[in-house]
Amino acid sequence: VVGYDQIYYKLGRFLKEPKKLFDEYCEANGQGESSSVPKGASLQQPDSFKCQGAVGSRSSEMKTVVVGPAGQLYLTDGHHTFSIFWEQPGAGPQQEMWVRVTDNFSDSADLTSFWQRMQAARKVWLQDGNGQAITPEQIPAQLGLANLGDDPYRALVYFTRDVAYAKPRSGEIAPEFLEFYWGQWLRSQLKLDAYDLRDRGDYRDAVGAAAELMVAQAPDSLLGSSGFKARELGGFQKIDRKELGKMANGKLGYMIDYKAKRG
Repeated sequence: VVGYDQIYYKLGRFLKEPKKLFDEYCEANGQGESSSVPKGASLQQPDSFKCQGAVGSRSSEMKTVVVGPAGQLYLTDGHHTFSIFWEQPGAGPQQEMWVRVTDNFSDSADLTSFWQRMQAARKVWLQDGNGQAITPEQIPAQLGLANLGDDPYRALVYFTRDVAYAKPRSGEIAPEFLEFYWGQWLRSQLKLDAYDLRDRGDYRDAVGAAAELMVAQAPDSLLGSSGFKARELGGFQKIDRKELGKMANGKLGYMIDYKAKRG
């Protein structure tokens, strides 16, 4: 699963600010932001634009994979970013990206032992959009909105970024599926059917309610059954009101407008 609304926000913003698409590409490849995007530049032609640095020069920003049996790559971070490129006109499923390998489990005896290692290392998320358990065999083989389910709580957490939490900075390693752990916990704390998620005011109120719950957690308190402490998942101790105030006409504005166009 992914949070569709996070993808809608990005696609909506790229429509109005095309340079941000190239920023996203450069960042995902560990190259900082884009530094030069001439008219007519295309993601399919990497030499038609420039990024701030070389591929991997900012490796902590790169999306991650685990190598499985027969050399198959299994994505452990980047499902949203790569689904955005999958859906983006001018990019699509053929878009090539760089990734960072975190683990090599290619010596697993079979797929059963491989998935056991993945679960032990917390490298896989086995829940559907309603928080129900799934098996590894139920994980889609492809990215994109047609293949991945929607978890509205995962999307909600994205919009609380820099409001109630932030991914650990330099020197710290953010757990894979960090936002999914927050979303899993929020599912038991907040009823989203009380909000109209096609209305930017209601959506902002939902973000605010989620943020209040998140910052109320003591830094060393375990977050539900996640096994992680709130501070390990980047939890703040108070809401950043300035960031929350920018939400309705910023991220939520792009997302709501794009979602309305999709129908």
